[in-house]
Amino acid sequence: AAPYEGARAVALENATNLAAVGADPLAAVDCLNGGNPEKPEVYGGFRAVVDGLADMCRELGVPVVGGNVSLYNDSPSGPIPPTPTLAMAGTKPGFEAPSSALKEKGRLLVVGGAEANARRLGGSQLLAEFGGADRFPTVPDDAGAVVDAVADVADFNSTRATHDVSHGGLAVTLAEMIGEAGADVTLPGSELEAAFSESVGRVVVETTDPEAVRERFEGVAPVERIGEATDDGRLALTVGGTDLEYTADAIADLRDTVGATLE
Repeated sequence: AAPYEGARAVALENATNLAAVGADPLAAVDCLNGGNPEKPEVYGGFRAVVDGLADMCRELGVPVVGGNVSLYNDSPSGPIPPTPTLAMAGTKPGFEAPSSALKEKGRLLVVGGAEANARRLGGSQLLAEFGGADRFPTVPDDAGAVVDAVADVADFNSTRATHDVSHGGLAVTLAEMIGEAGADVTLPGSELEAAFSESVGRVVVETTDPEAVRERFEGVAPVERIGEATDDGRLALTVGGTDLEYTADAIADLRDTVGATLE
C-alpha cells in the first residue's frame, strides 16, 4: 500500500477530470475514512493520506474548503484501508466542452503523465481483482503544469473528444469512448502494463491537429500517438502483440453486467 502517493493521485485525478473539459480546478471537499487511529499503523496510514491530499492540492493551488472524517471503521477482520474521497469543482468560461465519446476521423493521443513512469500497476483495479503487487505509479513532477496544458488542449477547436485515464487504465478509458465512432489503437509494451496501468495525470485526446497538442505539451509532459478514430463503432486494440476487438454493443453489454452485479 502507498497511502501518501495514492492520496496525491486522488487529488490529481480529480483535477485532470476537470481539465479534460477545459475547466480550471477551483476548490475541493473531502471525506477521510479510516480505522482506529489509536493503532499506530492505522494512524500512520491516515496521516499519510492527509499529507498526500494536502501536498497535491497545495501544488495545484486548490483549497480544501470543507469535509468530514469517519474513523474507527474496524471489524473482526481488521481496519479498513485508509480511504480518501475527494470532490473537486472547477470553472470555465462558456458552456462548450469536448465530448467524452469519440468522433470520426481524428487521431488519438495520450497526453500527460510522468515522463519516467514505467507503466506500473500498483493501485490498479486489475491487481485488486486478480491479486499481485507492483510499485505505485509516479505522478508528474509539475502536476499543475500538466493540468493547465490539458485544460488548454480541451479548448482547442481541433479537439474532438477527451477522456481522462483512471479506473481500469487505457483499455477501459478507450472502451468508454466507443459509441457510433470507434477506434483502431496499438499500445506498446506488455499487455497488462500498457492496457491497465492507472498512472494518473493522463488524458486520451482525439484531435485533428496533433502537432498543436505536441507544441502545448512541449517541456511539460509526453505525448504519445496510439491510433485513429474510426466510423465503425468498434474498438480494435492491439497490445503486446495481442489483437482484441469489441463492438459498442458488446461493450454496453459488459457494462450492464457490472450494473446487474451491483444490484
